[in-house]
Amino acid sequence: MRRGRSIARSTIHVHSPLSHDACDGAGWVDGALAAPVCLSHFRAALCALHIDAVMMTDHAGHVNEVSFEQALWIDAGDEPVMQEGAIVANRMACPDGHRVLLTVGSENTHMPIALSRHPGDTTDPVELGDIYDGTDPESIAAWRAAGGLVWQAHTEGRTLEQLRTATLDGLELYNLHANIDPRIREERLGLDPTGFVADLLFFTRPAFRLPPDLAVMAFLDVNRPGLNSWDTLLAEGLHIAGSGGCDAHENALPMELSDGERADSYRRMMYWVENHLLVDEVSLDGVRDALDKGRFYVTSEVFGSPLDFDFTSDSAGGGVAEMGDTVAVGATLRVTAPHLPDFVPQDPPPVISLHLIRAQEGGGVEVASGPGDLEHVATEAGAYRVEVRMTPEHTRPMLGTRADTLMHEIVWVYSNPIFVE
Repeated sequence: MRRGRSIARSTIHVHSPLSHDACDGAGWVDGALAAPVCLSHFRAALCALHIDAVMMTDHAGHVNEVSFEQALWIDAGDEPVMQEGAIVANRMACPDGHRVLLTVGSENTHMPIALSRHPGDTTDPVELGDIYDGTDPESIAAWRAAGGLVWQAHTEGRTLEQLRTATLDGLELYNLHANIDPRIREERLGLDPTGFVADLLFFTRPAFRLPPDLAVMAFLDVNRPGLNSWDTLLAEGLHIAGSGGCDAHENALPMELSDGERADSYRRMMYWVENHLLVDEVSLDGVRDALDKGRFYVTSEVFGSPLDFDFTSDSAGGGVAEMGDTVAVGATLRVTAPHLPDFVPQDPPPVISLHLIRAQEGGGVEVASGPGDLEHVATEAGAYRVEVRMTPEHTRPMLGTRADTLMHEIVWVYSNPIFVE
């Protein structure tokens, strides 16, 4: 709990079998589910990870071809969420009684999320597809009228002008797919397109006894172009939230790792990138409010959940300001360092450092850092955000002879900003 709010594990940007390219391109064929096993993987992953809320983002092929209710994958035992007599979301049932809130969105040129209905006033698939894929003010207004927030996926592939003109509520500061797609790695991130493959292959061989979920260490890296664009927009005074996208499709790395599960399984990719939302309640309105306000942070929970992480400031009324809030120059920004759960082996311990960053054009500038809690008096206006970096030395005993090759500093937590004006 944080000041009466709970933390909701959330996935933003994930494709169900309804997307044209999900499930190795064979999830939805000729107007019907062609790969029931892929849908079962999707549902099982949400339950295994105890995800609380999912912003599905299926492509306009085929989310525009089905009813809004069909796009929610409501099954026996699920609980449709109703507003004004219409189904707006789904509380998916898990075998242990956990419920997962599923919402509809669509990744095309932009990415409307957490919709209450299909946008526009048409049921024609072509016209609806044009609205979902639109970039014009009319399409964006239609998403908002349908209750949606306007997000940008794959920020690394957009110019600053494209981002400025979209009137965004949020964007991806990190996208996992960008780190494993050879074309994106080379053209947009400036990385070796296939340089990670050799290290990844070690996780396919049982003889090496490497924990398959740590395969992410072969390619996890900062999406610097997207992060720099976000800092630039924040420095310009825009209030835009930043999220992490797992972008899972079960279509990118079909090879099996040593546990017999696909490298790009829904479970694995959603474990690698999560968003922790501070919500008043796990409901469509509660999730939307946290996303809209930027009251959340991004984490890679596979290295351990960042317990007790917090980023706050003094508010003008004497209370506590949260991520997404605005405070006055002279306010004290406070960062509470996260720690790993006690059950996670920590011999040797991970190396953790906290970095308070003020957004500026072209990339943020660090204003304070240290191994533990931070306090900083903000004497300069701007958007301040936090990165918690980790060298996951606690995984070294699990990585054996590959530890030195794989070990590198990662960003464990990206916060959303507090604005100082």
